[in-house]
Amino acid sequence: MTALPSVSVNSCPTIAAVATAPGVGGLSVIRISGPKAQSVGQKLSGSKKKNLKPRYAKYTPIVSPSGTNIDSGIITYFPLPNSYTGEDVIEVACHGGSVISSQVLEACFSFGCKPAEPGEFTKRAFLNGKMDLIQAEAVASLIMSSSSLSKEANYRILSGQFSKIINDLKFSLLDLVVTLEAELDFTEEEITPLSTNKKLSLLSDAVSGVDDLLATYHTGKMLERGALVVLVGKPNVGKSSLLNSILSEERTIVSDAPGTTRDAVEVPFLIKGFPVRFVDTAGMRDADSIVEQKGVKFSRKYIKKADLVINVFDAKDNNGESIEKDLFSPNPSYVRHLRVFNKVDLVTKRSDHKRNGETFFTSALTGDGIDPLLEAIYNNLVGTPLLSNQVIINSSRHHEALQRVSSCLGATKVGLKREDPLDVVASDLRISVSILDELLGVTTADDILENVFSKFCIGK
Repeated sequence: MTALPSVSVNSCPTIAAVATAPGVGGLSVIRISGPKAQSVGQKLSGSKKKNLKPRYAKYTPIVSPSGTNIDSGIITYFPLPNSYTGEDVIEVACHGGSVISSQVLEACFSFGCKPAEPGEFTKRAFLNGKMDLIQAEAVASLIMSSSSLSKEANYRILSGQFSKIINDLKFSLLDLVVTLEAELDFTEEEITPLSTNKKLSLLSDAVSGVDDLLATYHTGKMLERGALVVLVGKPNVGKSSLLNSILSEERTIVSDAPGTTRDAVEVPFLIKGFPVRFVDTAGMRDADSIVEQKGVKFSRKYIKKADLVINVFDAKDNNGESIEKDLFSPNPSYVRHLRVFNKVDLVTKRSDHKRNGETFFTSALTGDGIDPLLEAIYNNLVGTPLLSNQVIINSSRHHEALQRVSSCLGATKVGLKREDPLDVVASDLRISVSILDELLGVTTADDILENVFSKFCIGK
């Protein structure tokens, strides 16, 4: 693990790629970055002038190497270092469609550009100090956001809020390292040593800050992939009808015959901007059919993976006089679950006695009780992190690094309590600082960088 080398802008080849999504559209953007960018922009515009005007949108014909017009569009020049990559950058906005953008890109290659690798523009921005590695990773996450809440969480990271927390933590630990090493180098007559209790208090604050970040990871993963909400229950309790009512459209087959749903059906949905994946599962019973038995197995697997389970019961059983008798054993304690009694439109009386856990009464036919149920699903999944606008981590790399920091700081506290030599304690703290440097990209192995940027789309 070594510090990143400084990058010479003249040592990198000039790269080019289409920055807009493939397909037919009104506009395509071709991005060019590197030492030859301005020269390539001049050639594309057919300009005989020596320099393009910085940050000036020039409407011009876009010409091929043979001098024929490919299209007409806008060419804008962003000189280094005030560009996205920190290098000279040209952006060409032309008419959309695959043919025109491909021809413009081929012209760029003829004028000396090389094809950009996935994420290479952002990688250069990172290497040139335009952003740290945490922010660079957030670029791809922001683009791939599947909901407004996911976008907001990723933008908070891209804007530097997470990086600031990590930097503040890093410098507070470095201050403590300096203090410990000063106590080794100077006598008590020369400096006033920091008390052990004060050192432990500073470490406890650091551990608390790290653990607060780690606690957001589950929410972050749900935002990224969608929370898994699984509907389970006996056959013919109306799970499929309930899901169709929630979605306001027919997405699953509904029948009075028990065992109609043989396989798990997964459907994406948004609740107040929060992404969920509803799963309609096969009815839980001792089935005779081999196919239905496999469906029940799938149901049990989904329950184990679920972020929230919806236990669905038939409210009309026993004429609604003793609904509680229909409750089967709750799911394992590590799976949060809600109880839903469906088909209340067929019941004349509801059980009024106290029930354990959150219980809801719904009608898939009339829509009664659907809104309160969705509100409860949202409240159970979201919790406080999103409501307080705090930083939410969703990267396994960030999570793993912070776990290592938390573990290392915990070991440092133990060392202080048992009065280990200060040089040993300071060494443990420096390990924590080096992990934070890895997180920020101050020191980063090449294979980590390749893994991070290989997940990007080409052109970003």
